[in-house]
Formats: sequence, structure tokens, C-alpha cells
Amino acid sequence: MAEVQRLAGRIGRFQLFALGFGSIIGSAWVVILNRWLAEAGPVGAVLGFVAGGIAVVCIGACYAELTARVPKTGGDFTFALAAFGPRLAFFVGWFTALGWISVTVFEGLAVAWVVELLLPGLDDVVLYTLFDAPVTRNQLLIGTAGALVMTIVNYLGGAASARFQGLLTYGFLAVALVLLLAMAGTGDTALLLPAFPAMPGGAPWWHGSLAIFASCAFLLNGFQTIAQAVEERASGISLRTIARVMITSIGAAALFYCLAVTAAAMMKPWSELAGADLAMVEAVRGLPMGDTLARILLVILLASLLKTWNGVYFAGTRTLYGLAAQGFLPRGMTNLHPRFGSPYRIVLIIGAINVGGLLLGRGAVGLLVDTSATSIVICFVLCCAAVFVLRRKQAQVPEFVVPGGRVVIGFAFLAALTMAASALVTPLLRSAFPVEYLILGGWAGLGALTLVLRRKAYDGTGPRSQEP
Repeated sequence: MAEVQRLAGRIGRFQLFALGFGSIIGSAWVVILNRWLAEAGPVGAVLGFVAGGIAVVCIGACYAELTARVPKTGGDFTFALAAFGPRLAFFVGWFTALGWISVTVFEGLAVAWVVELLLPGLDDVVLYTLFDAPVTRNQLLIGTAGALVMTIVNYLGGAASARFQGLLTYGFLAVALVLLLAMAGTGDTALLLPAFPAMPGGAPWWHGSLAIFASCAFLLNGFQTIAQAVEERASGISLRTIARVMITSIGAAALFYCLAVTAAAMMKPWSELAGADLAMVEAVRGLPMGDTLARILLVILLASLLKTWNGVYFAGTRTLYGLAAQGFLPRGMTNLHPRFGSPYRIVLIIGAINVGGLLLGRGAVGLLVDTSATSIVICFVLCCAAVFVLRRKQAQVPEFVVPGGRVVIGFAFLAALTMAASALVTPLLRSAFPVEYLILGGWAGLGALTLVLRRKAYDGTGPRSQEP
């Protein structure tokens, strides 16, 4: 029986941070800042991010220990395989893959939207309407062009993807921090007061803070890409370093959100920004040369989306690679490119799905976000539980263990459970028969069929068998 080819790379610690932080921070700090302010006010929003950041840092610490215990490509799937066995692990990997691939489609649609904002004079044609939103020629052309770039970058291998990620992430950070610090330096702290005002509509501010806390499952999601790169880390990068970088990326992202909210609210009355379509753009316009800086903001927003797109593309390929390596998907998907060392067949498959998903149009953005958030946050719950299981099954102490022990792991599990409940209930608030449930149910059914068809491949009677 031939061995599955193993991924190899030279991803350093700064590139690992770029994979984590760059996959977390996308467009939300610009696109939905108005909603955060409208629901919680600036202080309430910051408190929501602080609470959510603490919760996700604890969840990330669980992932860090799991990575130290099971340092293999596949992330959530490989952790669940070691803890719970093949069948439950398959569904963890199956839904993790759905989450990552859904985000690649979302990023493609978002990139097309930002390009249209930067080039408002572009001629366009409405092709059809889907989910009550027009699908246009430019959306498809721009999104497809972006998907081709992501496919090429990831086809060239993990090292190329990491270099691309590092360039975009650190370039984005340099410009974004200059803008945000300039706003914080010239703004008025008095605009942040009163700290806990009466909110429009009569809802208390803490309702908005709680909503932000729950949404941190999506807003701070992406740190898992670091775990996906564990086999491709550079020599000399220890598992302890991997763990520290993972946790640092979450904390840095939470602080970035807090800075973005605070800096914007110091530039203009937050009640005014709450009514703006792009509150961060309006806040930047309050700086000297504001119109020019607003366009620069859109450019770095575009860079931010591209880095997130690349990060989730990377994570998606590694999740499918892990599933294929264990026989749950055709073993030929693990073949690596002879020159670039990439799982090129998986890269091309995700690229094709990404392009096809763009046909859904912007009306599907809410569905994509909810589907991704629900898929991934359920995996959060199972991975936190997996730490308890593996501590009983593995006597050897790994290079990194969760600080605070069972108390922190238990808190992480409860926080993940709360976020999962919120993700499952949110679609019901919009519709009595959520389409998201149909997508998740259909995906589960397709997974069950795949599991039955691939049974001989993973139960020891097929071409590859490996005990968890």
C-alpha cells in the first residue's frame, strides 16, 4: 500500500501570524461597523469584542493544545479523528470544509463589490435576479478573476500562498493602523460618551453587546488556518511557537476591532455613523484630505478581502486533503504537484466551486455567512470537547497545554456552545423556514451518502486505513 504524500513547506512564524490574523480580519470592520454602533454604541461594541475576544482566545488555546497533540494537516478533522473516531470526525471535516468553501464564495462577491465602489463608472449589465438581488456581469467577471488568482496562488504551493498572505497582511496592517491611529489622535473622546446611552428603538445597549459577543464566532474565525499549516512550518518552528502565534493572532484581531470602533466613533457622532452605509469611510472623511484617504481605505479593504480569501482557500484545501488522506474522499486528491508540492487537484476543485458559487449573487451573502458560521462554530464545540477526551487517551504531555487547565477548557466549551446556539437560532429570527437549515441538512445528507460509499476506504478494507 503506497503511502499518502505528505505536505512540506517552509512557513515561518511571521507568515503563520499572517495566515491567522489575515484570515480573521476581512471587511466587517468597514462594512458592518454601522450596525455595531447602532445596536450597542461604541463602548458597548468594544465590550462585546473584549468578551468575545476572551472567549475565542480560550477556544483558540484549546485548538493550540490539539495542534500540539495531533500535529497533522486537517485541523478540526484530524483532532476529531484522534478523539472521537472516524465517523464523527468525517462530519466535523465535512462541515468544516463547507464553512471554508462558503467563505471563499463570500469573499469573491465582496471583492467584486469593493472594486465597483472604487470604479463607480464601470458599465454593467444585470443578468438575472436571485434571492431578491440582481446578479450582474461585473460581479461575475470580477469575482471569477479573483477566484483565478486565488487558485493560481494556492496551486503554486503552501510557501507561495504564505508569502502572498504575508505581503497582503503586513501591507494592510501598516496602512490601516496609520489611518486608525490618525483618527484616534485627532478625534474627540467626548463623542464616546455617554458610555451606555439609550439605543434607538428602545433596546438596551447590552443586547447589542451580546449580539457582537455571539458573532465573534464568525468575526474572529480564521485562526484555525495556522493549525492547517502545522506540517508545512519551517524547520525550527516548535509546536509551542505554533500555539503562541495562534493565540496572539486572535488577541490582535480583537484589539484591531476595538481600535476600529473607537477611532471611528471619535471622528463623528456615533449616532450619525450608525446611519451611514459605510461608517468607516464616513469617519475617515473627517481627516485632512479625507476624500483621498477614503479611497485609500477602500484599496486596503480590497487587500484585506484578498488576504482573507487566500487564507480560507488554504484552510479549505488542507481540510479536504486531510479527509482524502484518511480515505473519506478519493485518495487521488492527495497527489501533490511534482514541482510545487501543492494538492493541486483539491486546489482546482475548490476553485471551480468558488467560481460556480458566484452565480448565487449578493443576495446569497447572508446565507453564506450563516452557513459558514454555523458549520464552524459547531466544530468549535466538538474540538473543545476533544481536549478533554485526548487528555484521557494520551498520557504524554504535549509541548503546549491550555493555561488554567480544565477551568479554561470548560469556559471555552460553554462559550462555543453559546455561540453555536446563537448561530442556530439567528436564521429563525428572519424566517420560519430558514434556507440555511435546508443547506445544512442537504449537506449532511450528502455527507452521509459519501460516508456510505467510501466506507471500505476508511474501515481497513480499502486502499488506506489509519487508526486515529
